[in-house]
Amino acid sequence: MRWTLAVGLLCGGLAACAGPPGPTLAPPGDLAADRKACNEAYPPRVGNYLPHAQCVNAAVERDAIPFAHYPDLVHLQEQLRVKYSAQIDERAISPREGERKMTEADELVNAAIRDRDTGRREVADHRVDRLQAMLQ
Repeated sequence: MRWTLAVGLLCGGLAACAGPPGPTLAPPGDLAADRKACNEAYPPRVGNYLPHAQCVNAAVERDAIPFAHYPDLVHLQEQLRVKYSAQIDERAISPREGERKMTEADELVNAAIRDRDTGRREVADHRVDRLQAMLQ
């Protein structure tokens, strides 16, 4: 009887330490479904932008990085997503400004990918330099 009570208390104590559950993610490889789960778990409001970015980045790491031709570019994109989301949550920039900056970063990443794919290495490197400057 004591053993059962002790195990029950231990399990209850460990469950209390776990914190709130995160979003329920789809099986690995389904980035769209995982992003949707992040959107549902962290609706767009101040205080949710950074956890949302971290959720999306985790999904990208799991679903996209293993298949990415240029993981360095995806990692830059992830770092910028965290930077701008944190700035929104800190009220240093507006959500609209954060979205604009992230769109600019996404466009630079996509252009660098196209440039690398077409052998325009110097142009791609220039775009990467711009992305890295955005991180400062």
